[in-house]
Amino acid sequence: MDYVPKTIEKWGDTVLTSLTYAASIAQYTSLFILPFAYRRGWFTTEGVILMSKFLTGVGIVVVGAMYLRALGRFTNPIYTKFLQILLEAQADMSAVNKRALSKFDFDFSAWPVEFRMSELEGDASKPRSYLDQVGSSGLIGIPLDALGWLLTHSFGLKMVYPGSIQMLQAMVERPLMDGRMKLIEGYGGQRFKLLTRDNNSIDTLFVEQKSKLNGKTLVICCEGNAGFYEIGVMATPLEDGYSVLGWNHPGFYGSTGEPFPPQEAAAADVVMQFAIHKLGFSVENIVVTGWSIGGFTASWLAMNFPEIKGLILDATFDDLVPLAIPRMPGVMSPLVDRGIKKYINLNVADQVARYPGPLRLIRRTRDEMISTSDGELWSNRGNNLLISVLSVRYPNLESGASALADWLSVQGLHPPQDEDLVAGVLFSYIDQHGATFPCLIGEDMDQQTKQQLLIYLASKHMSELDTSHCTPLPVSHFTLPWDPAIDSQFVNVCQKDAQSESCSDE
Repeated sequence: MDYVPKTIEKWGDTVLTSLTYAASIAQYTSLFILPFAYRRGWFTTEGVILMSKFLTGVGIVVVGAMYLRALGRFTNPIYTKFLQILLEAQADMSAVNKRALSKFDFDFSAWPVEFRMSELEGDASKPRSYLDQVGSSGLIGIPLDALGWLLTHSFGLKMVYPGSIQMLQAMVERPLMDGRMKLIEGYGGQRFKLLTRDNNSIDTLFVEQKSKLNGKTLVICCEGNAGFYEIGVMATPLEDGYSVLGWNHPGFYGSTGEPFPPQEAAAADVVMQFAIHKLGFSVENIVVTGWSIGGFTASWLAMNFPEIKGLILDATFDDLVPLAIPRMPGVMSPLVDRGIKKYINLNVADQVARYPGPLRLIRRTRDEMISTSDGELWSNRGNNLLISVLSVRYPNLESGASALADWLSVQGLHPPQDEDLVAGVLFSYIDQHGATFPCLIGEDMDQQTKQQLLIYLASKHMSELDTSHCTPLPVSHFTLPWDPAIDSQFVNVCQKDAQSESCSDE
């Protein structure tokens, strides 16, 4: 049931919430407010004095609102019962206390921490791979870096990750609450608070389905730029019977911090370590999936944990810069380019290039978010991601990239006509040289065969969905990535058993 606050508590809470939103708006519009404030004389001695008096008045209002809210809660028997349960759980987060606490939905900042990276032994000392941000370029780079910092730290990050805007979170608070209720009551999910290396709290929820066929495999879900695990991509693998671990970006609802790349990576890291050391899943039984901008953290995990069972990227781009520049005024292009590369460098393709395991890309044919030209399939940046990955994994086939680009510009990712032939060539190579990357197949191959083989590989790595960007992924499209090593072993078994009428799935 919904908690009904008393009048004085409701009034105090409204005042505090309104002031919080006002402060957020001031931050987002600071680049426009500061010049106005300067012209109005706010930075003069008289202006500073008036501002000090104003802030003092605001402080008095805040203290009064907090007092009224506390008084209303103290006189409400439902709240005092909840507070008693919360204090017991904070003192000892036992299974009994956690079950009692899980019956309430409240501000996640009060939830006890159940997993800390600082207390982890073993993998905590493992060095993490971070791709370097763009460095300074002398005297010209210094002012650009300063302006880029202001751009990204005022409103730029909020444009890239609108889910971190508090007002947006308030608008979807009820659907988020209902989503958590469904995951906890309908699927038996458990909520956890994890503490990262940089001391951010990450809101996570785990659903175990080991009794189902796919339940021994854990799917870690990385959400989009306005996605939350409560109403996000967890639904698809859950419906398919997988155990699932969802988490919210830093600054998204229950998670603290801001979704800058270092904090995003730290959050993804603690989620993976939690899955291994607390939930007991081996890395080899973990699939990482990312939707849209979630491809950044998903690919970061794949780069640092290459033993995972597979990486699935849905509606994901290769790099943020080509998508950001067309959405900003042309005169700001150099600043946008510099600011993103230095402070919000979401270099998905570079990270995927360092992951050698099974990979599956899902392209949306009507994707309006990661296309640079509206309605043009050739401009979907998922194409660039695929081309980049294949060029690293199969460098001797790169001369066939133009044919691959033509193939990707047409809807319907059909395999080449000579599919069986080129597949046989690939599997013969793997049988002789192994399935490690980079795969040097194609060195003595004619151009047409290179093109056909490259298209065959592309058809195995990418599937297509005729929808827009935000349409939920159907269960039928959530399949584990193709693994050429396993596929080649299966073909060899079939060839050795040629006397049989059919080939089994041994």
